[in-house]
Amino acid sequence: MRMQKNHICSEEHLGKIVGDTHVAMVKHLSKILKENDIPITPDQFRVLMYLWKQDGKSQQELATLSCRDRANVTRIIDILEREGVVERQDDENDRRVFKIHLTDFGKTLESQTLECVQKSAEEALQGINPSDLEICIKVLKKIAENLS
Repeated sequence: MRMQKNHICSEEHLGKIVGDTHVAMVKHLSKILKENDIPITPDQFRVLMYLWKQDGKSQQELATLSCRDRANVTRIIDILEREGVVERQDDENDRRVFKIHLTDFGKTLESQTLECVQKSAEEALQGINPSDLEICIKVLKKIAENLS
């Protein structure tokens, strides 16, 4: 199925809708995190969730996993380190590499943060039929696959 050319530049353009939805979800999660006094941003959460799964990843691993460039992840790690959430440690096998480790404080943020993420997702999905959501996810994954 082909989209009409005039539809591609309209307010109903898929890229715009996906982008607007992403922005709305990030803003909503940010608001919930602030309301719950969680000192991280959605971008920082995107990196932290991989450390909560497996602590001690390199900055490059975190960049790859979070689909961010290394400079962006370095900036995020700098802020998280300044806030006492993570710390850099030398890699015992490669002096050029730092492993990122959660501090005790960083570990305590996991359950509270995940509760906020769950709340944000539930509010975003209010009134959406589960089968419609399943189709939406399937379609978006296929689009991503087509563009990879």
